[in-house]
Amino acid sequence: MGSRPLVVLLLLLLTFVVFTSRPLAISHPVNGQTSYTDIKSYRVSGAVNFSNPGSESFWKSIPWTNVTLAASVSPGGGHTPYVLVKSANDGFNIYMLFSWPDSQGPSYLADNEVYKATNGTLVPLDPASTATVTQLYYNSTYYYPDRVAMLWYIGSSTSQQPSPKMRLGTDGAITGGAAEIWHWQTNPTDSNKSDSGFPGGYTDAYGSRVYPPDNLSFAEDDYTNTTGFYVVPGSFGAAAPNLAPGTSPFEVLVGNEYSQANKSWTVEMERSFTTSAGQYNLQIGGNLSYAVAFATWQGKLGESSDFKSVSQWYMLTVSDKPYPVKSTTTSSSSGVDVEVAVAVAAGTLLVGLAIGSLIRQGRRTA
Repeated sequence: MGSRPLVVLLLLLLTFVVFTSRPLAISHPVNGQTSYTDIKSYRVSGAVNFSNPGSESFWKSIPWTNVTLAASVSPGGGHTPYVLVKSANDGFNIYMLFSWPDSQGPSYLADNEVYKATNGTLVPLDPASTATVTQLYYNSTYYYPDRVAMLWYIGSSTSQQPSPKMRLGTDGAITGGAAEIWHWQTNPTDSNKSDSGFPGGYTDAYGSRVYPPDNLSFAEDDYTNTTGFYVVPGSFGAAAPNLAPGTSPFEVLVGNEYSQANKSWTVEMERSFTTSAGQYNLQIGGNLSYAVAFATWQGKLGESSDFKSVSQWYMLTVSDKPYPVKSTTTSSSSGVDVEVAVAVAAGTLLVGLAIGSLIRQGRRTA
């Protein structure tokens, strides 16, 4: 009887060895969410290839995270079921890679957002009407740009709301806290010749138009809080409400490509960890985690403004370590993870030796 507690202790030790041989996923609640998925930004070497997004060798070892999307407003939004996401960094710049299905093909039109009133007339969408309108007007010749956006939460954690959605009836305010948004659009931030609005009408302090380096695509850099939605950098003229007009509007550079074969978009974004826009931009640090969210718009299906496909909160961790290729994913021929098998064997040997010692000791004292 006296040996039973020790045997139990040794069995618990075996369990500990097995389950601590790899890190366990830990969920951190974000208000209404009970858990969230972590997207890791792995340390890599190499530069972004804007002319062929996603082709860089460092992406090959990093797995996709499948981010589920849902309608922000139904039936006008929700036409994209998911967006695939990867992230990497070189210690100074962060890279985001997105891919999502779009069977309608690329949309470069940027028609004015209108909806059909009950009497059949077309009415321009304004911030107030987003509280009641559930679908925009569109057809085969009248539609809106394709877009993808990434929201970085930068407000107080106590103000963070259960879901990263805009507050209906506003110009794009969110329901709590504040966030920076990287917002790529086929019109006017796509350098494709079909984008007639490129590069969005930005000017310098003297009113002269400015262009991104090498005429690259870029993501509009926006800021939102509980009072409204704002463009952060650059200027649209003397009376423009941009929050940091003296800063470059091309901080987030983009490579983008639509695949006719796969009927999907691939968009790659690059931004330096730090910017000169201060409080309106997230200043990124290594080995830290950030609450993020994602959205897509399919313009040919009438998505624009608040009519989109949106995610829940995710956490993005900026790591200074590379992706652990093969060492943590190799399996034995029987399908058992090698790390677990080794841990079980080691633990079993440890317990076996201890129990053998117990038995031998018991025989000596019998």
